[in-house]
Amino acid sequence: MRCSRCDSDNRQGRKFCTNCGAPLAAACPKCSSPIEAGERFCGECGAALGEVSATHKVDEPLLTAASAIGERRHLTVLFCDLVGSTEIAARLDPEEWREIIADYHRATAQATERFGGHVAQYFGDGVMAYFGWPQAYDNNAERAARAGLAILDAISKLNEHPTRPKLSARVGIDSGAVVIGASASKNADVFGDTPNIAARVQAAALPGAVLITAGTHRLISGLFVVEDCGTQRFKGIERPIQLYRVIQPSGVRGRLEAAAAACGLTPFVGREEELRLLMNRWERTLEGEGQAVLISGEAGIGKSRLVQRFHEQIAGTPHTWAETAAAPLFQNTPFYPISELLRQFMAAPLDEPADNQLARLGPVLELAGLKPAEAVPLIAPLLNLPDFDNAAWPLLIFKSGPTPMCFDRFKLRL
Repeated sequence: MRCSRCDSDNRQGRKFCTNCGAPLAAACPKCSSPIEAGERFCGECGAALGEVSATHKVDEPLLTAASAIGERRHLTVLFCDLVGSTEIAARLDPEEWREIIADYHRATAQATERFGGHVAQYFGDGVMAYFGWPQAYDNNAERAARAGLAILDAISKLNEHPTRPKLSARVGIDSGAVVIGASASKNADVFGDTPNIAARVQAAALPGAVLITAGTHRLISGLFVVEDCGTQRFKGIERPIQLYRVIQPSGVRGRLEAAAAACGLTPFVGREEELRLLMNRWERTLEGEGQAVLISGEAGIGKSRLVQRFHEQIAGTPHTWAETAAAPLFQNTPFYPISELLRQFMAAPLDEPADNQLARLGPVLELAGLKPAEAVPLIAPLLNLPDFDNAAWPLLIFKSGPTPMCFDRFKLRL
């Protein structure tokens, strides 16, 4: 048996080289099980053989072979950079500038990880993040767009510090196919145009803006309010790149509704028996018998499409339709389904001032049989509305007059 380190011959059955002491048989860095050359994952514990822990070593030729194997993925890359950082750094003491950059990196990392992204590299005051590696989701582009907006919000909060200079950042996002592989340091080497395009898109963005390519826009169409910024050519990229600026989430609840608004849905086929059952329960509801229906099934089987078709069927009958759901992106937002339901009743735009939202909330609570002066202080925090003076509340809610509304029936799907 030949040693891979010193090329010495050893008797069959030896575990370590008699000349240099190196292990003769490669082993998994986590469970120490024997592994063969060319294997990418351990057959005992499933660990990636390209990863090396602080207390284990693997044979260098095997490590090189494992690291050289790449994986093809569809990746969304976010690139963020500060604007005018050189001029700001020139006016500050190096220690003060280091603290500012550390806070900026921390805020950027928190916003990225909140939406399932992975901070891949820091380039001074630039940050590159991956959405789709190492953990892949079915909505990586949406997560990246939300993370970009969250980064800008986090920077605006950093600017609330009274003695520090005001920071401004640009964010660029692109999505595309890449080949990605994990190295011995657990970093990712990405091969493809996507990271380069994201960096150039970032450089073309205005300060305080999130700019995306057509490849990303196609994946989030309908989920965000965007502004068409035309096409632009970048150095080293042959084709012109169509750019869009992400302004804010559109408020659309789910990709089904977004697809229906953007390009329409395919014809509804099948599910006649299930649809008849729903219509039968609806008829009983019209007769005064309250009904509850549970629709369950595997992901992608058509549950949302069935409910959407049922909604179309009862469109001619007077009713109030309220729909809310939990979402993985908002798992750290307390009572998110309840707050979204309240916003539906208020019919308040996402960017409406807090005072106007409070004015909408009062009449809605009155129609529900509640006293606004008592209920608003309890419900307003669910909508992230700021603190207000209870004594001024009665004047505030009736400032625009009560809004006439009629709740004939209430349908709720969780």
